[in-house]
Amino acid sequence: MLEHHTFGSTDRLRLLWRDWQQMVSPRTLGQDVSGAITVACVALPLNLALAVASGLPASVGLISGAIAGVVAGLLGGARLQVTGPEAALVPIVLLLVQRHGIQGMVVATLLCGLLQMLLGVLRVGRLAKLLPAPVVRGFMAGIGLILLNNQLPRLLGLPKSVGSLSSLLTGGGASSMQWGGIALGVLVIACMVGLPRLRRRMPAVLVGLVAATVIGGLLGPELARVGSLPPGLPPPQFPSLAGVDWSALLPDALSLTLFASLGSMMSASAIDQLPGVGNHQTDHDQELMAQGMANLASSLFGGMPVMGAIVRSSVSIQAGARTRAASVIHALLLLVVCLVAGQLVARVPIAALAGILVVIGVRLLDLKGLRVLWQQDRFHVAAVAVTASVIASVDLLLGLGAGVALCVGRLLMARPRTEIQSRILRLDGRPFFRTLGAATAAQDERPPLQRIRVRGPLDLLSPGAFNAALTSHPFPKYLVLDLSAVPYMDATGLQSVLDLRDCLVMRAGTVVVVARGEVARMLEQGGFPRDTASACLVPSYDDALEHIARSHEGAVLARGRTEPEHPPIGA
Repeated sequence: MLEHHTFGSTDRLRLLWRDWQQMVSPRTLGQDVSGAITVACVALPLNLALAVASGLPASVGLISGAIAGVVAGLLGGARLQVTGPEAALVPIVLLLVQRHGIQGMVVATLLCGLLQMLLGVLRVGRLAKLLPAPVVRGFMAGIGLILLNNQLPRLLGLPKSVGSLSSLLTGGGASSMQWGGIALGVLVIACMVGLPRLRRRMPAVLVGLVAATVIGGLLGPELARVGSLPPGLPPPQFPSLAGVDWSALLPDALSLTLFASLGSMMSASAIDQLPGVGNHQTDHDQELMAQGMANLASSLFGGMPVMGAIVRSSVSIQAGARTRAASVIHALLLLVVCLVAGQLVARVPIAALAGILVVIGVRLLDLKGLRVLWQQDRFHVAAVAVTASVIASVDLLLGLGAGVALCVGRLLMARPRTEIQSRILRLDGRPFFRTLGAATAAQDERPPLQRIRVRGPLDLLSPGAFNAALTSHPFPKYLVLDLSAVPYMDATGLQSVLDLRDCLVMRAGTVVVVARGEVARMLEQGGFPRDTASACLVPSYDDALEHIARSHEGAVLARGRTEPEHPPIGA
């Protein structure tokens, strides 16, 4: 079997140290502060509202977001992900509080953190890479639909009894609209949409929120606002385990772990696809461990469960966040607000915050991207629509399951056959033969060159064939992986190529991949080098042979030998 490509502890510490250094870079600090202030303004009322909806004091949501946000922001595998209380966890947290009380909920949060850390150590997080791209897009669109359903009533200034757009359409509360709140929400939306067209770097969300708050102060006390916050931060302490009914709590804690882990992994995968994040690819195992540490820290302060939040992460990125500093500063701002600035935040109109979330919800739908995708592959649009609609109307897990089942079914029914051919060659590309006696005498001699040619898609159903195609023993000195006839490659296929590279490099071999177009672009973004001593990406088979010839001649000269072991090209 091929070894899997993984990050060692040394690699993770090195990458974390580099990210921590970037946090204080003058080039990005201003953008990070803008993103942090903006997302803190969004996260503050969300954390309060989610805590109340879960049957907890409002301060629990604020404390959880502050403590967990710092921990996950510093240690996470997704550097731009914002962590905090999330709407997807509200039903199960409310169930925990009703069944086991607040103390039992805190213990469940502690167990969730420990289990997530264990899953990260066991490298379960990498399974998130197996999710098809349409399912990830459907997850984002589903969250967007949930936002629009929940926030449009708040934008219209309706009472809390009208909890969603669906209840409004069925005839509840339409007569109690607050036109002042609607005007403030529209003002924020206009700022978010219009100001970036005038000046790209302007913090449009923050400008709109400040303007709406100032104008809202003139509209009277009937306008719904965030309200006063309880000050102070409780001292950290280990949750009391006295009187815990473990037989009843453990199943609920396992369900919490599943939801929080899956939601965080999906959010991290979705963030990788957002504009503004560059070529960053999440280390899902590291992110899972960091989420566990965040839940553990939250429980020590009596907090509620947290997870990676796609909405707040999107707000942060769109407001300018570029490094981990944005997530950490956002959490520190929540902590400062919790201690000293509660009265200022209390004046922010709820309708203005709803306007921000409505814009984010529409952007998560990515209607423009769906129109382009419709022209390229209508089935993918159908998979996105099914995933999003089931997530929004039924359940997160059922939505993801429906999307995955649809994509797998399509692969099984319409997927063309993948053929993999393998040949042992000389360094000039001609067939390599040995006599029986020579083969017996030199059975441990490495083959000079092996060419593995793939025809067809390289996806979830095909990479296992590499195990049979690669010469088992001894491994070749040079391997040409010809992907020029591969029309499509998903994340699983990319991982199989990286595993194949690592397998040869660990044995002092050289891997040259032939790829073009979208496949070559995906390899580059996934970390396959364009041109190094041990791995190279070229557009044609002839280029691969030329690269191998140059590498071999350079190796011979480096050893001080006058005659090459194999004849050069053209001999």
